[in-house]
Parts: sequence; structure tokens; C-alpha cells
Amino acid sequence: MMKKLLTLTLTLLVSLSFGQTAIKKENISTDGGSQTNGTTTVVYTVGEIAIQENSNGTIHLSEGFIGPDIAEAMDIKDYTLLQNINIYPNPTQDFVNINFENESEYQINITDLSGKIIYTFEENNQLEQRINLQNLKVGVYLLVIKDVKFKKYKIFKIVKK
Repeated sequence: MMKKLLTLTLTLLVSLSFGQTAIKKENISTDGGSQTNGTTTVVYTVGEIAIQENSNGTIHLSEGFIGPDIAEAMDIKDYTLLQNINIYPNPTQDFVNINFENESEYQINITDLSGKIIYTFEENNQLEQRINLQNLKVGVYLLVIKDVKFKKYKIFKIVKK
């Protein structure tokens, strides 16, 4: 009986050790990006509350709270996701810095969470912009950056302390 129990235990341990599934670790960058598989593209962001929407035939993918009506109101419906934009500090008390990767024609809007535009700025051929937020009340705002020249955009959540 003991020999059968030992044989069964060893067989079970060997089969379990060879039958394990390998877990592949993956990393998503903090600024977002996109992944394509065939005709399907998924655009993702990390740490942001609103992102681009995509439609492919009858499939409509919307992540975050930005809906087609807000995208149309902000005139970004036909835009693609803008990459390599950095903002800091966030949360902030007085100002926010924006670093652009390329010089272009940028329109910068600060909106409340309902989409109401509070401030609008336009920058041409700048790699950095500093925006004064001292007049804003404490709360959460959206910073919408549109590259008008190349029809791209990105939305950041700004926390004003």
C-alpha cells in the first residue's frame, strides 16, 4: 500500500511540474499606444480618463467617458491618437508644462468634466508650453491637445489642488 501511495505521489508531482503553464509578462507604457492584429486596432492609454474611439464596420470601441457627441463637439472625431506628449506636474497648484515631441500647430483646450471649454491656447512650432492654472478652482479638468496640422489629439486628466 505504501509503495502504491509513493508511486502515485511521485507521478502526480512529476505531471504537475511539467504541466504548468508559463505566464508571459508584458508591459504597457505609461503614455499609451496602439496594437494591431489583422484589421483590428486597439488604442490604449494608462492613467487617463478619456481616449480615442474607433469604429470598424459594425464594431465600435469606446474606452473612457468620451462619447461620439463630445468628440464631435471638440472637433476630434476624425483625429488619431497623438503620441509622445508629456505633461507635468500633475497634480498641480499653479501651472502645467507640456512637452511636445515635434513642432507643429497645436490647439490646447482646458475643459471641465462636462466638456465645457474654459481656456483655449494656440501654439505654433513650440516644443514646450507652460500654462498658468492659478485662476482655476480646485478640481479635475481635461487638457485636450490637438495637432491641427496632422489631425491628431490626446486628452489628459489634470488635477488642480
